Amino acid sequence: MALDVWNDPGVDSLLGEIRTLAGRPEVDQFFWLKAVAARNRAADDRSHELRFFNAAAPPRNAKPPRDAVAPADGIYRIANIVLQGGGVLGIAHAGFVTGMETAGVRFAGIAGASAGAIMAMGMAAVRGDDLLTPTHRDVVAIVNAMPMSAFIDGPYRTRRLIKQFLLKRQSFLPSSWPAWLGAFRQILHQRGLNPGNAFEDWIRGVLAQHGLRTIDDLLARLRTISQQLNAAIVAARKLGQQPLSSLEPVDHEGRQLLQVMASCMPIGVKFQFPDDVRYLSGETGANSPASLVRASMSIPFFFEPAIFGVDKTNWKAFIDSKFGGLASKEKLDDFRAVNEVAFLDGGIFSNLPVDAFSAILPDVPTIAVPLMNATPTKPYRRRARLSSLAGDVGTVAFMVRDQRDRDAIDVLDRRRQVFERRQIQAGATMPAKFPFRLAAINVQDADWLNFAMGEKDQRDLFVMGLERARDFLEQDLGG
Repeated sequence: MALDVWNDPGVDSLLGEIRTLAGRPEVDQFFWLKAVAARNRAADDRSHELRFFNAAAPPRNAKPPRDAVAPADGIYRIANIVLQGGGVLGIAHAGFVTGMETAGVRFAGIAGASAGAIMAMGMAAVRGDDLLTPTHRDVVAIVNAMPMSAFIDGPYRTRRLIKQFLLKRQSFLPSSWPAWLGAFRQILHQRGLNPGNAFEDWIRGVLAQHGLRTIDDLLARLRTISQQLNAAIVAARKLGQQPLSSLEPVDHEGRQLLQVMASCMPIGVKFQFPDDVRYLSGETGANSPASLVRASMSIPFFFEPAIFGVDKTNWKAFIDSKFGGLASKEKLDDFRAVNEVAFLDGGIFSNLPVDAFSAILPDVPTIAVPLMNATPTKPYRRRARLSSLAGDVGTVAFMVRDQRDRDAIDVLDRRRQVFERRQIQAGATMPAKFPFRLAAINVQDADWLNFAMGEKDQRDLFVMGLERARDFLEQDLGG
């Protein structure tokens, strides 16, 4: 995104509105978990420890804000965030995160699929091993430098055909037939039009700039974040105050604080990275975390699947845990004998994994950010045409994926009803609002596969996300 959004008067005005809205008491009824950076007396003055509290005033030894994007009073709001997949539309996520961090929100848990995985990994890389580090300026810089058109890295004729199609130029003329034949062969033999090497190389370089060169580096950072969180949780629970005492320590490894979703073939299950890296071959840990994002971004037929070997030590137990009692012995033996797996887009199984943090930090406020598209739906018509058949296949695929997410949202709604009954019984000892919200961004008629998107459209997507952050604070949390 070549536009300088920080010098854009419209963006500046929106950020000013968000700062004002962040001070409303209704906002704190949802973002009930507060944190400060308290001085660590056991170390040098530059270090700090995280402290949670729910009182009106922070601890006396709170450190002052460290930078211009820190809250003026040094008090942070802690939440989780879930980012939906949506190809290039993920630029809107950068706008939403910018708005939330401007309001003093920092994200303990970050989850995403496909395009959401790019944003999730970028945020994890930028914050390093400090939960309170703001990420949005660096993440916007990452988006700004994203060479989207370069990600179309298939053979020349295929690249030209894709760009013609995306730019809505005539691509079905007889002169284009050899390119279409080549594209069909590419899909038949490689299962994708583009190798995806350009995308993986780019994100590998981005992550390396922020000190993430291997998956082991990523795991070490998550471990540090989990230690920071757990120390604050243990200290808060000692106070015996509600709802602080309801907080449960996270897995000491912190592997689930970041969740990048991918769809594993041929066994047909969802993988959750980096936690599920343990089931892949031992050398995987030395790979760049870019390989995990590449796996989640393996858009069917657009990118080739990402291939990984499996760890035979853990693989059998993994298969038994997933399919025990659900598959015949013969099928289990087939799955156990698999030596390598292919990963497709994480959005196939769960494009909006709203339940990502149901087992970790479940009482911490969570915001799920879907990307809504306003493209009109065509009526169903059974016709003996290839295009109609392709449309039906696509609809079925979207139905299966979206139904899983709707089911998860229904479960959360039932939890909300239980929460509200408990709230009546407990009085004021619980958070005032159920700690989950959907914050859908209306991306209008933007094309999620338009890797040739222009600067103006990219800027508009960013602003849509920023406007949604403002509306979330003003309208969603205002009632």
